[in-house]
Amino acid sequence: MTKIQTEIIINAPIGEVFKYYTNSDNIKQSWPSDIIKESGNISGQSNEEGAEMKVEGQYMGKREEMIIEVAQKEPNKRLVTRQTEGPFQSWESIQEFQSNGDKATLVNHVINYQLPKTGKIVNFLTGSQAEDKLRQGIEQAAQTVKQKLESP
Repeated sequence: MTKIQTEIIINAPIGEVFKYYTNSDNIKQSWPSDIIKESGNISGQSNEEGAEMKVEGQYMGKREEMIIEVAQKEPNKRLVTRQTEGPFQSWESIQEFQSNGDKATLVNHVINYQLPKTGKIVNFLTGSQAEDKLRQGIEQAAQTVKQKLESP
């Protein structure tokens, strides 16, 4: 299992930050366009426990689709999603939110994943390439959200 983690302080109230992070349409808006092509809710109430979303990505020119289920949601505290279908052997995203005063929020985002032994994604990415790409993506997504929520 590989773990990628990023932390960022966003100068915005925790409720606003949590709402942005838990809107599945914002995945496409915040992640680099060469990684995430489309994202959106496909069943249940958007980002409520049990809801599913689809994320379409591109890896080395090949499109992949992931179905992700909201496994746990604690308002203004934590959001856990897991892949139920897709290219990874396992995938879990844990986002934790902590108020850092009235106008700032600390976001800790951890992705735990395991590449499959076979399949398209393995044919195009080695373990270190996947880790580098995902690390770049998670860090850029955090910076994009920070810029968006801190701009007037």
